[in-house]
Amino acid sequence: MGRASGYILTVLSVCLLLSVAAEAQVYDSVYLAKVRDSVERYYRLHPRQKMDREERAFRVQPLYGVMFTEETRFTAMGGFMGMYRSSADSLVPLSSVGAVAMLSTNLSGGGAVTGQWYAPGGRFTVVYSARFINSPRRFWGLGFESASDDSNQGHLTSRKVRVRSDFLYRKGRMLLAGGFAGYDFYHAAEISGPAGIGNAPVRTHYVTAGARLDLDTRDSVQAPSRGVFLNVEQSVNIPLYGSGGVFSRTEVTADFYFPMWEGGVLALDIYGNISSSGAPWTVWPDAGGDVRLFSEKAARSVPRRGEIPVIPIRGDVRLRGYYQGRYRDRNLLAAQVELRQRVYRAHGVALWGGAGYVFPSFREFDIKNTLPTYGAGYRLSVMGIVLRLDVGFGLRGQYAVIAGVSHSF
Repeated sequence: MGRASGYILTVLSVCLLLSVAAEAQVYDSVYLAKVRDSVERYYRLHPRQKMDREERAFRVQPLYGVMFTEETRFTAMGGFMGMYRSSADSLVPLSSVGAVAMLSTNLSGGGAVTGQWYAPGGRFTVVYSARFINSPRRFWGLGFESASDDSNQGHLTSRKVRVRSDFLYRKGRMLLAGGFAGYDFYHAAEISGPAGIGNAPVRTHYVTAGARLDLDTRDSVQAPSRGVFLNVEQSVNIPLYGSGGVFSRTEVTADFYFPMWEGGVLALDIYGNISSSGAPWTVWPDAGGDVRLFSEKAARSVPRRGEIPVIPIRGDVRLRGYYQGRYRDRNLLAAQVELRQRVYRAHGVALWGGAGYVFPSFREFDIKNTLPTYGAGYRLSVMGIVLRLDVGFGLRGQYAVIAGVSHSF
């Protein structure tokens, strides 16, 4: 009896497994049929036809405007953004090339060229940029302690050249990876004041090579309301003409966007720029809010399908409320949170708060050297572009007014 019961249980088990497998096969067949039907229906509704002559044409969008910052005062700028198709597939984003030039009332000036090229199929893209900036600024020396002494104020006129190309491969909708190479030139043409720079070099040339990884779930590059943007870059920088030492750099950007209520978005930005001990002062990051002629973050952003290429004039600012370049050191850490609220149609406001640090090394990091930042601003959205007016406040009564283009991050 026991053996018979064993046989019966074995037969029942086999039958049960066979029935489950058959049922799963039916479900899989139904599922695959639904998938095939959905795909076929999509391509019937969205045929990939050959583009007409107008679609293939090179289209130009003029860029012009006036900005204001504490560092440059009033700045007039103009240029263009050209868009064209480099792929016959209409689902591949538009390729672009643009140029912009600026001149300010304090005699700052410069120019930039940037572009993005998409290979057929859209998986591979090349992002390239080149810029030159001549910048007269106030100067307080190097490091937190020197910058905190108002009597150290002097003058610095610098000339910068930066060239960079990113070679990227997109995996799916969210992941982007690749390498980059570039060249950086810095010349401190004039330095005056009690702080000085000691025996540090005034002119450096560097070639750069590195790797980059992006994770991007944002619903929009220009004005995100939800999602995450994570950018990690690791580079090695080699001097030319004996202008300095070899150094490595790790740069991390983590931005988070949360929809709160109707018209409200909470944005969080965490940033780190860490260099090894061989990095000369000419390549150190600096704190402060400034609408730069050419934003590295904007130039390296890759638009989603259906979006126009990012205009190469953007904010990309941290620690608003400080004079750009007053606080500089080998390493920079910063975090800020901003509440953006659309008030009426294209009009909106923003409130933010945050903190940051500049320091020579983690061994010499001092929590007492905190640089707080807080403030408020006005936003106006025009034709997909955000115009911004911010008033930021910092340590010991420092403040800065910024009028420019795009969200701060």
